[in-house]
Amino acid sequence: MMKESIAENKNQLFYYSLYASLILGVFWVVKYLLIIIGKDYAVTSYVGNFLSIGTPMILLYYLVKYNKWYNDNEMSFVHGIQFSILMFFFASILEAVAVFIHVNWIDPMFISNFYSSITALAESLNLNQALTAQLAEQPLPSSFSYVLNNIILGDVFIGLLLSLLIVPLARRIKPQKET
Repeated sequence: MMKESIAENKNQLFYYSLYASLILGVFWVVKYLLIIIGKDYAVTSYVGNFLSIGTPMILLYYLVKYNKWYNDNEMSFVHGIQFSILMFFFASILEAVAVFIHVNWIDPMFISNFYSSITALAESLNLNQALTAQLAEQPLPSSFSYVLNNIILGDVFIGLLLSLLIVPLARRIKPQKET
C-alpha cells in the first residue's frame, strides 16, 4: 500500500506539474513576444518586463494548489522543489520552441546582435581587456545551443532558485478544502 501511494504521488507530481507548466509556458511566450515587440514599441517592453513578477506568483499559486489538493497540506520541502523544477522544465520547453522559431527563422541575426551588445557592454564597463577580447572572439552558438543553454537550462536554474524561496511560503499557506 505504501509503494502504491508513492507511485500515485509521483504520477500526480508529474501530471500536475505538466498542467501548471502549460499555463506558465504560455505566460512566458506572451512575455517574450512583448519584449521582442518592445524593440520597436517601448510600452510593450515595459509591460513585458513588468510581467516578470508573474512568474513567482504563478509558481506560488500552483504550489499552494498542488499542496492543498494532492498532498493534503502536507507537502515536503523536497517534494515542492521537485514540483517546481518539473514545472519550470516543461514550461521552458514551450518557451524554447517560440524562441527557436524566432532566432532561427524570424530574426536570424538576433543571436549575433545579442552577443555584439554584450561585447559592447563589457567594453563600455572597462572590464578586463583580456576578458573583453576573449568575449569578442568566441564563436556564436547555434540556435539550438543558444535555446538549450539560455532558455531551458536558464529557466530550470531560475526555477530552482525561486523554489528555494517560494516552497517554504507555499507550505505555510494552508487553505481549507471546499467540500
